[in-house]
Amino acid sequence: MKSMNQSPKERVVITGLGAVSPFGAGAEYLWQNLLQGNNGLSTIRHLPIAGDIVAIAGSIPDVSSAIDADSKLKAMASLDTSIPKFFLAAKEAICQSGLDVASITAQRLACMVADRPFSPTSIMALYLASLTKAAPSKQLADLDASSYWQALQANAALRQYYQAPEQDSLNHFIARYYQLSGPLLSIGTACASGNNAIGEAFLKIQHGELDCAIAGGAYDFDMNSMVGFTRIGALTPHRDPDTACRPFDLNRSGFVMGSGCGILVLESLSHATARRATILAEVSGYASYSDGYRATDPDPSGLGARRTLKGALDCAGLKPEQIGYINAHGTSTKMNDRTETNAIKAVLGEHAYQVPISSTKSMIGHGIMAAGALEAIACVNALRDNMIHGTRNYQTPDPELDLDYVAETHRALRFDHALSNNFGFGGQNATVIFSRFMAKE
Repeated sequence: MKSMNQSPKERVVITGLGAVSPFGAGAEYLWQNLLQGNNGLSTIRHLPIAGDIVAIAGSIPDVSSAIDADSKLKAMASLDTSIPKFFLAAKEAICQSGLDVASITAQRLACMVADRPFSPTSIMALYLASLTKAAPSKQLADLDASSYWQALQANAALRQYYQAPEQDSLNHFIARYYQLSGPLLSIGTACASGNNAIGEAFLKIQHGELDCAIAGGAYDFDMNSMVGFTRIGALTPHRDPDTACRPFDLNRSGFVMGSGCGILVLESLSHATARRATILAEVSGYASYSDGYRATDPDPSGLGARRTLKGALDCAGLKPEQIGYINAHGTSTKMNDRTETNAIKAVLGEHAYQVPISSTKSMIGHGIMAAGALEAIACVNALRDNMIHGTRNYQTPDPELDLDYVAETHRALRFDHALSNNFGFGGQNATVIFSRFMAKE
């Protein structure tokens, strides 16, 4: 029983969306490409991939014209070239929301973007010439930590940046651009990060700690990503970017890396209503539980995933039969797709066979920390348009996976609640439920 003096929970709504993806800049542009089933994956051109390292991914195309069009953004350009292009997503979301960030009391607005802050491994990718110069007889993939450090010491620009007091991340960059002084939180839970960022912002607003939050995730793969994920066997060895990623298909063989950034503006309903904002959808449920199993494999029993799905339903106060669509983690790996399918069946029961499921990753790759946020945008727009996108390359059903995986074409569907899964390395699971906004009496 609730305490008599316990305040009612705030409803949390979405008022802005922004994206930079392998299709380019723009949340609506992302959505239309997903509906059309277009392929955002291609051969990697900007990194010196060699040998057996996987050479396909969802790379972000040139968006420099959009960066150059913002003189303030161009003047603030970061050494990490990912930051300005990711900022385009934040700017888009804030502009769509109509949020006047300067008018909000500092502690009531948070920036909670899951991103990879400045680190030796991320910055090294910007100085590949220095790396190879430091060890000319070695392949880049063979460089050890000592060789990395030698390359760092040999590069004056890197030394100067490491010694500078300011270290960049997208959260910090957004705060400087808009002169925000509220809470900043970068959540690093691998592939679950985007969902965790949205979910934790949801909880803080729901419990009255914040009025609004700029939330989402960003990720730009580099040589370390491609080498590491290739070496552990997580990436598909399939070399054709047009057919390599095939979630839930019998012939799936691993995921395809992706880059991108998805940003959502979340607000309490009272805050959004007071300023007469256009409400796009509602965040109604969230949960996150871990497997406690292995660093690179999900628990085959799917215990953490099942707890997470059930927790999100309980948080939203929904019954399984009220879920109308699932945007799956759907990585295209043998184990994940099987584990996720089993978790869905365990939690939704017979209703699992009635719910359409699709994978955004089939078209843009696995954006790691950005994945959940980009998929959230797909869910919100699906609610708006009564339309869900398909799963590219789903052609040959796997007898072990027997749910309604939407094939390569979009499907008209009127539904009120979408469940979005993201399950990360280390057994980090996060589920968010997005709902059609309906005013309550």
